[in-house]
Amino acid sequence: MKLIIFDIDGTILDSVNADDWCFVQTFKDLFQIDLANVNWNDFKNVTDQGITEEIFERWFKRMPEKQEVEIIKRHYKNLLKEKTNEFTEIDKALSFIELLADSLDFEIGFATGGWQETARLKCSSVGFNLNNFIFKSSSHHYNRAKIIELVIKEAMDKNKNVQYESILYFGDGLWDLKATKELGIDFIGVDFNENNKLRNAGVKKVIKNYVDPDKVMNLIQESIQVD
Repeated sequence: MKLIIFDIDGTILDSVNADDWCFVQTFKDLFQIDLANVNWNDFKNVTDQGITEEIFERWFKRMPEKQEVEIIKRHYKNLLKEKTNEFTEIDKALSFIELLADSLDFEIGFATGGWQETARLKCSSVGFNLNNFIFKSSSHHYNRAKIIELVIKEAMDKNKNVQYESILYFGDGLWDLKATKELGIDFIGVDFNENNKLRNAGVKKVIKNYVDPDKVMNLIQESIQVD
């Protein structure tokens, strides 16, 4: 059995532009902080929780209080609700996930840098229910590699008698690549906008979408073996 873990934004959903706008607008509305020209790669932890904590460290020289994070989440989610018509699946992503889920050869999980509530909203807007899968988010940890580790742990606990042949992660960001390198697991890049940033970073396995499931499946079968 292979463990396949997916990121969400930019990996199975075309949601990055609207999502980024809502996140940036949230901090402008609530704190008058302008993040319009920010490069997310400049942050130590590119997750909603990690970025929020670093913003507070930079601007306010302190960590956010729990109540403040909840206010940020609520405002951000409300903005996202107004953008749900802009969220679409990356071509054939959901049918490919269904194909994997129907096979006894795979366990499927999701590890996103987004918060749990907003990730569920975005997925449900395209008819995808995360409740059917192992799912961890920035609500569980601020560090992306740790989020992926939590998915792996739950998958291991769920299938105690199974030895995974391989573990791999589908992602679209350089931060996804970094996390998989830290964990020593295989990585398949998703570049539906064809910006080539992952190829330029040395990623050999990159797909634009999931319209050719045989091609994607072949890349999965080539994944590294678990020690």
